[in-house]
Amino acid sequence: MIFGMRSRNDYSGSPLTYSGSWNDPSEFVLDKNFNITKTVMTRYYEWTISQKTIAPDGLERPMLLVNGMFPGPLVEANTGDRIVVKVTNNMVNGTAIRWHGMFQNGTNWMDGTVGVTQCPIPSGESFTYNFTVSNQWGTYWWHAHAASQYIDGIVGPLVIHSPDEPHLGKYDEDIIMMISDHYHTDSGSLVSWFLAAESEGVEPVPDNGLINGRNSFDCTGDSQALFPTGSKCRSNAPLSVFDFKSGLTYRVRIINTGSFADFHVSIDNHTLSIIEADGVDMQPVDVQRIPIHVAQRYSALVHADQTVGNYWVRADMNTNCFNVDNPALNPNAKAIVHYEGASSVQEADSKDWESSTWFPHCVDLTSDMLKPFLVMDAPAADIQVNLDISFQTITQSHVNMGYMNHTSWVPLKGDATLFQASKGISTFDASQLVVTLNITQTVELIVNKLHTRFGLVNKNQ
Repeated sequence: MIFGMRSRNDYSGSPLTYSGSWNDPSEFVLDKNFNITKTVMTRYYEWTISQKTIAPDGLERPMLLVNGMFPGPLVEANTGDRIVVKVTNNMVNGTAIRWHGMFQNGTNWMDGTVGVTQCPIPSGESFTYNFTVSNQWGTYWWHAHAASQYIDGIVGPLVIHSPDEPHLGKYDEDIIMMISDHYHTDSGSLVSWFLAAESEGVEPVPDNGLINGRNSFDCTGDSQALFPTGSKCRSNAPLSVFDFKSGLTYRVRIINTGSFADFHVSIDNHTLSIIEADGVDMQPVDVQRIPIHVAQRYSALVHADQTVGNYWVRADMNTNCFNVDNPALNPNAKAIVHYEGASSVQEADSKDWESSTWFPHCVDLTSDMLKPFLVMDAPAADIQVNLDISFQTITQSHVNMGYMNHTSWVPLKGDATLFQASKGISTFDASQLVVTLNITQTVELIVNKLHTRFGLVNKNQ
């Protein structure tokens, strides 16, 4: 089944250039000399967002890059540090950066959500994010939060350290593994198609998966894709490589930066000992596979205790959660664990786990497996807020829209909810679904998923 779609490039307006140096493996290896301390400091970063044609899996497509890189630069700090990031927008469209998982207590105007806490950064302009990380540490990420831009490349890792981390000192090296689904078509076209009657509410299925921005793709499959591109393509593109040294222990920070697919992540012959989930320290639990959904993060300790050689890293999409087949889909993203002293770095002959648990129904690890290192009881709620999430086809044109409490959010033009509140406005348009709370209230948020579809393309709008 091949869907028709009018070709539309949302990022036109300036020449696209090809860059062969868009992926920097050093960004995924944390500096072992980073000083983890309670002495706070300010961390400065300067970013430029631009558009280029690159080939993450061998097939060329326009992508949005930060400082010319995909994925973008690592942000690393200690709890208590101030993070200052100047973002210059060299794209045609406005943008914003969200710091996923940061509490932003006292700095909610730095949250990076277009239409809620800020207006988009205009083309050719800059904006400086300035916030302090307080009382949290762990694995996070940052991404564009305007339209669907992050799907096209504006993503990167965010790691916060603390001397109080209970697992500090239990590993020798600290590395990042970013997992994502990958579409050969720009996200703007996909979202437009998805919201139109033509899609019948069926989410577009990815063409591939990536590990740290790389994977390979069989170029002959492009003609059979849901949305054929006809783009230049090279099969057997290089894979990401993780260098291991025998006897060392590695903290692997796994982040799903995709938009739709959940993955099962494993390393052949190597047990994953989970020590963190979404910024929360965990009692260690050993698994062979980790199911990870969009925006989730896990840290696992991996012991380099196998025979010197190469081993497959596998990030397998859970295709049971898709509503349609994509004949071109490569659901099995791969990378290489390369032991020091092994020969080739792009091939492995290791075998997948045979008896490990597979989670076919789009679920997380069970709550009895994940036990916080520090157990904290939730306070009694002062107020309960129910959010009913649904996806409906409405109007005579059969347009597909997402709803929350029967409201479909519409971004404010040239304004933001926070700006309105700062002006003393207390009555908001129904399309904004603003819940007003007292500053000292404890809220119990109940989210009910009413629709039967497995998920939506994350539009961030």
